[in-house]
Amino acid sequence: MPSQIIIKKIRSPAPGNIENDIDYLCRSLGYFSQRDKQDTAGKIFRLLVREACEPEECLTSDEIADKLNLTRGAIVHHLNSFISSGIVLKEHNRYRLRSASLQKSLEEIKQDIDRIIEQMIKIAIEIDEKLGYYYR
Repeated sequence: MPSQIIIKKIRSPAPGNIENDIDYLCRSLGYFSQRDKQDTAGKIFRLLVREACEPEECLTSDEIADKLNLTRGAIVHHLNSFISSGIVLKEHNRYRLRSASLQKSLEEIKQDIDRIIEQMIKIAIEIDEKLGYYYR
């Protein structure tokens, strides 16, 4: 399960441009930052989306660095962020989207969020009961 999920509400892009759509998802998941002057996170995310693969065929950090002409260190930094949020998996030193498609990956993240919220509600109910608060 992811250790940190960030969801930002931003304006949806105009329809018809796949790059803008992928960037929208990347921004919504909190991957773009002002410090990322070279758009490294976006480049990696777009590559992983376009190269959805079977686990044994996925890319290593060196292969991603070569394809994007970036340093391996920069690649690994952003990959770790993607892994932390649950959208990317690392298997046998290869990286891939969590599922075979972007849609399925996001649906699984939604299920993670739902489980986390349910656990939080359960604890909130226990706290409310101990404090004598009642749901209105």
